Amino acid sequence: MPSAVIIGGGPAGSTAAILLARSGWAITLVEQHRFPRDKVCGECLSALGAEVLGRLGLFDDARALGAVRLGRTLLHAPDGTCVDAKLPRPMWGVSRIALDGLMLDAAANAGARLRQPARCESIKLGERPCVRVRDLVTNAVESLDADYVLLADGKSALLDGSPPPPSGDLGIKAHFHNVDGPRDAVELFGLTGCYGGLAPIEGGRWNAAFSVPASRVRRHGGNLSRLFAELLTENSTLRHRLANAHQLRDWLASPLPRFPVRARWPQRVIPLGNAAAAIEPIGGEGMGLAMRSAEIAAARVSGSFTADVVRGHYRRLWRSRSVGCRAGALAAGSPRLATASARALRLLPSALGPVMKLIGK
Repeated sequence: MPSAVIIGGGPAGSTAAILLARSGWAITLVEQHRFPRDKVCGECLSALGAEVLGRLGLFDDARALGAVRLGRTLLHAPDGTCVDAKLPRPMWGVSRIALDGLMLDAAANAGARLRQPARCESIKLGERPCVRVRDLVTNAVESLDADYVLLADGKSALLDGSPPPPSGDLGIKAHFHNVDGPRDAVELFGLTGCYGGLAPIEGGRWNAAFSVPASRVRRHGGNLSRLFAELLTENSTLRHRLANAHQLRDWLASPLPRFPVRARWPQRVIPLGNAAAAIEPIGGEGMGLAMRSAEIAAARVSGSFTADVVRGHYRRLWRSRSVGCRAGALAAGSPRLATASARALRLLPSALGPVMKLIGK
């Protein structure tokens, strides 16, 4: 029986575990956090991710969790200029607490053996790589060898011992009630040197997520509430949306990775999702890319695996999205450019199609 150890139980790791376990593989899934757990994320599942959920037979279950259909996007320049664009295919607003729990349960139901909470401490490479795992309850250490190790740790820290350089940006997020905004749209807000978004999620809530320079967080002494108050002054529509909103939890913060698909991987070690490549989050494609990359890797290791072939698939998956999302982030973070772009798109709505295509919509 072929075997794999999968590091990370988020959308990428759980997708791979479900597919391989259903195909008769012996799967051990290592996740360091207890679930349910929250995580910095825009909490928009793109059409790409929804398609993978459908192929996994989990889309109806996600709908039953209360996932919110998002049929359009609203782009708000700092001066209040707005572009209202229909999405070519709907996105879905769903919290990571709900979605990750659903997918990890599906992996266990498919036959994956869970090690949770447990941490991967090292990987010994070879024909059968060996993973050193520490149980975070008992402190016991276990060595697990397998035909493949699939890395879905979200940050590429374990790939070759040298994580990619930091982007210098942080993601922050919090949930709100009573937001004065639409429940059928994901909204993007241009700010000064950064950007943010609002997405409706289950339970009548909204997820507010922002990409901000780490230097700006340091300027506020790490106080994210003070930073958020400053962000509200930079976009009139964002300020209006949240004027009477109630914040449900403290802000979460996490470094935002940004790097291309690496040229080489260790023997029989395959990265998934943000362990493979990471793009600007403005496009809302992170979860979808994670799940699709896992689907690609699972299909290849079940057949004739060649690392170069998988890397080629990954590059095609990430390439245009990386360029488009980075350009969009730079435009959103420049008040003048954001305003000019919004006005141009209002005058030339036909230009929205190519823009949407570039970022993977």
